[in-house]
Amino acid sequence: APAATLTGHTANCYCLEFSPSGERFAVGGADALVSLWDVKELACVATFARLEWPVRTLSFSHDSSYIAAGSEDPLIDVAHVATGKQALAVPVKAPSNSIAFHPKRMLLAFAGDDKDKMGRDEGSLRILGFPS
Repeated sequence: APAATLTGHTANCYCLEFSPSGERFAVGGADALVSLWDVKELACVATFARLEWPVRTLSFSHDSSYIAAGSEDPLIDVAHVATGKQALAVPVKAPSNSIAFHPKRMLLAFAGDDKDKMGRDEGSLRILGFPS
């Protein structure tokens, strides 16, 4: 079957992710938007516009209820999929290159362009959600 072409952004699309439920997928773009799509209808059902820089990385929570988006912004935006409202703004010190929710638990791992005090690559990652 030929590939369907969908238009939902005003600039290039950089990342996409299917929800674990298989009902939705999200697309992040150079326009700093995250678009949420219905898989059956191939229709955009919501757009999240809280970030100011191109969206580099996306991840759905294991239960498909949250979506996290990372960019060059000083935060990772975590939104309720059902309402689009922000659930959490995770502060970061550098642009986010990769984020991933755990496949069975409410844990969010993320890594970016963090630098140490000398300006060298830090080579670190962080995981949000472990009990302190």
